[in-house]
Amino acid sequence: MPVSSRVPAALPSVVVVLLVGGAYWALFPDRTDYAGHFLAGAGGTYALLALGTLALPGRAWLVVALTWLAVLLGVGTEATVFRLAELDPVDLANQSLGAVLAGLGMVAATRHDRSVPVALVAAGALLVGGFGLAFA
Repeated sequence: MPVSSRVPAALPSVVVVLLVGGAYWALFPDRTDYAGHFLAGAGGTYALLALGTLALPGRAWLVVALTWLAVLLGVGTEATVFRLAELDPVDLANQSLGAVLAGLGMVAATRHDRSVPVALVAAGALLVGGFGLAFA
């Protein structure tokens, strides 16, 4: 059943990201960094994809390429900037999963369906919440 044209394409994936983030938090209460990396990975990807959708709307290949870029940026930052103790493959997997879920939600996004503002608001909230949980 197709999503109504009044609902931004990005909105269902934002809801899924929030639900999965909540599940991480509930299932692993002692490891808030799991939820934090997942949410921050999704948030960073939403920001990147919102800019890509503004530049070249309706290009699924661009969403895939930018999602890959977001995952690679996550690898780079996890291995360098945020390497407090050692590279944690679980954190990397969690942030990559967040990035992929964000990418799935933006494949059908267009400049005119309000996905860009939804993605930008989600990006800000998820990045702040994710960093807060990752470093709690």
